[in-house]
Amino acid sequence: MMDKKSVLLQQLTMLHNRDGWFVSFDHAVKGLTSEQASWKTGESTNSIWEIVNHLRFWNQRYLNSFKGIVTGKMEGDNDSTFINLDHLNWAETIASVVEIFREWHNAVKECEQEKLDSPVPHDSGTTWGQALSNLTIHTAYHIGQIVHIRKTQGSWGPELGVD
Repeated sequence: MMDKKSVLLQQLTMLHNRDGWFVSFDHAVKGLTSEQASWKTGESTNSIWEIVNHLRFWNQRYLNSFKGIVTGKMEGDNDSTFINLDHLNWAETIASVVEIFREWHNAVKECEQEKLDSPVPHDSGTTWGQALSNLTIHTAYHIGQIVHIRKTQGSWGPELGVD
């Protein structure tokens, strides 16, 4: 039986770069141009780039907190997390998210098991294990959105998987 830490490490790996029951982030964004990443079906929907900005924001914020880095009060609301506040180009945005995945994997790998049972400072009643589990589910959900958008725009074919 796998312990909590091993399960979370496996989930982080699958989110980042190992296809399993769903495609990984790396696979979902592979080959996308900035134009394709910016494409939207309408003003009320998010583009892939906006979704990636959102993932970048939340994964970095929780990573900082996990590592003991003070994050401060969030400015704006959840809608503001979809904005490219750092003005990164598409390649920089992807590289940043990939680095966050690497850092998460290393942080969990190096932490003591007890850390995963300790409370998240800014999320009362939630342990780090629960928060990481929720973070992986949240990321997987948005990876599914990315694949759906790519299918809608015609930049995803059966040769890429997940028909």
